[in-house]
Amino acid sequence: MAKSVSGSLGLLVGAIVMAISYWVALNRGGDAGSEALAGFRVDDATGFAFPLEQSFQVGKKMILLGVGTRKKAILNVYSVGFYGSKPVVKALNVDQSSALSSKCETIVNAKGAKAAQLTFQMGLNAEKMAEALTNIDGVETSIKDAFGKMIMEGIGGKLKKGESMTLEWKFPNLIVATARGKPIGEMKDKNLYQGLLNVYLGPKSVSPSLKQDMQC
Repeated sequence: MAKSVSGSLGLLVGAIVMAISYWVALNRGGDAGSEALAGFRVDDATGFAFPLEQSFQVGKKMILLGVGTRKKAILNVYSVGFYGSKPVVKALNVDQSSALSSKCETIVNAKGAKAAQLTFQMGLNAEKMAEALTNIDGVETSIKDAFGKMIMEGIGGKLKKGESMTLEWKFPNLIVATARGKPIGEMKDKNLYQGLLNVYLGPKSVSPSLKQDMQC
């Protein structure tokens, strides 16, 4: 009887160790995590995983186009997964051989919906996030102030490690934001629409690793 109990405990401990090892592999974001998560892409810098296909407020079954990291000095602030709707993917296929525009420019100008999911590696207060997202040129101050207020009030305090928000674009001028899976507001402004896309896909992208992953 004692041997039976001992053997059962040994199997239980072994199963627990295997489960912990699997969890660690996923959260390290290395090759083991990438192989373990079929149907996902992993940001190796943070270990956060993004579905290859995901639905958003602005569109259903949108396709993951790339992943990257927003860094501040040596710190990983958040991972970003950038998604495009089928019309965006179609535009990319059409412009594949064109030397007149980069892949990122094609995505920015495409008429389909786009979305960026941001998953936070460190805590960030709402004011800092609003400040970062309104540090864009070519947008009226009143529009930036209104958008910043929407972000601050919608986040409500602080985004914690592991929490997510999204920025979503619906052609030609609608921006939708969500936090923790819930809509927090939307605005219509063509310059804000373009400026926020350029935050990630423009020449001064806050995530060069995202553009590199997207090959643009």
